[in-house]
Amino acid sequence: MHKKVISIIIICITSVIVSITIPGQILRKNQQAAINSKLLANNIYDALYSRINNSVIISQTIASDSFLKEALKNEKNIDKKQLEQNLVDYLKSIKNKFDYETFFIVSENSHKYFTSEGSSKTVNPEAEPYDLWYEIFIKSEKDMALDTNRDQENDYKWTIFSNTRITDSTGKLLGVCGVGILMEDLQNIISEMETDNNIKINLINQNGLVQFDSDSANIKNAYISEALNDGADGTNFVITEKSMGGFRITRYIPEIQWYLVVQRFYEKNNSFGLIFLLICIYFFLILLIIVTLWNKNNPHHEIIINDSNEDELTGLPNRNYLKDSFGELGIFNTTRYKSLIMFDIDRFKTATENTNGDKIILEVVNLAKKIIDEKGILFRWSGDEFVIFLEMDSEKAEDCFIEFCKDVKEKLKVTVSVGIVDVSLSESIKTNYHRAVQLCYYVKEHGGNGVKRQK
Repeated sequence: MHKKVISIIIICITSVIVSITIPGQILRKNQQAAINSKLLANNIYDALYSRINNSVIISQTIASDSFLKEALKNEKNIDKKQLEQNLVDYLKSIKNKFDYETFFIVSENSHKYFTSEGSSKTVNPEAEPYDLWYEIFIKSEKDMALDTNRDQENDYKWTIFSNTRITDSTGKLLGVCGVGILMEDLQNIISEMETDNNIKINLINQNGLVQFDSDSANIKNAYISEALNDGADGTNFVITEKSMGGFRITRYIPEIQWYLVVQRFYEKNNSFGLIFLLICIYFFLILLIIVTLWNKNNPHHEIIINDSNEDELTGLPNRNYLKDSFGELGIFNTTRYKSLIMFDIDRFKTATENTNGDKIILEVVNLAKKIIDEKGILFRWSGDEFVIFLEMDSEKAEDCFIEFCKDVKEKLKVTVSVGIVDVSLSESIKTNYHRAVQLCYYVKEHGGNGVKRQK
């Protein structure tokens, strides 16, 4: 046997032995790290819990205020301007006492939305997708609930709202009050912890949907459903081992009805991990050499560089295309499009664990193209999220995308959530998009696989 062949065999056998023993060492070391990280998880818990739970307490205190109850109870008998001024002054005084971005009151009688800046709108879930939170909260019959949402009154920034029901002595609903925490305030606290400790920190609801993440793209768009199976309660942290020596720490927070999930992956700076990574690279290089020699007589394919306006995987236009076509301000410059649709694939990461994610995306895109035909333009917005400008009104679009949802589920064994709004030419594309996003979130929070249209 040729000496080179013998050398390759010896190297391969040695590499296999090392690759078997090293992961065990990494696993043992990370198990110890998991135990040590309970203290870190507790610090994270305290940092998030105190900030969020304080907002809950303040919201509940506002809801029990006799002045507020009397004002809402006698709203019909009070001059509208005087009532607004009274509530604005009341909210300003509270805001000056506490370090939170948003304080609001909604009257059940008039549906007026009051903040410390005044009454800017009337809550109308049928006409305004951002107001769906009110409908959801009232129907839940809960006294208090947290809601992660974009604050329409604060440049659509991600905000965690503590919403509390206001009732009179008989239990009759008078309205809802709330306190809002800017997501970026919590992200600033958490991001450094994640970087320093090689961890990922999330808050998820009881469906596994992410409510807090240092990466805003994951908020209400990603799931950590597996954490729900950890059996975590409100008294202890539960450690669950993951592959490659990583682990997940989970704890339920009963006061806010969310789970804290802290995930850590194998130690990137670990010397054993580095050796293991080098072995993987070594095997890859051997495979690459073999493939190269095997195909040395085959012609090379031409490398195609995609334009910056085109998504590399799907060939669809992307956000850059939108910017170039509709200008820096992002304003609809045509009356051609009647509705805007936003959809994404439900639980995409989980749904594609045992299949090719890129293949699923391409097949979903093909089904969407059949639905819109030549009557619109389909954008790949990010990841598994897509936006459509459509040349038909929202009512007709709703019928089409109900069929789209059925086709996706039957043919691809995944589901999608869809939000549809009529295009408002007086608003920016960004605002139209965010309205559609709210409807999509509504579907996702109710299990996904459906369409919600702005009525």
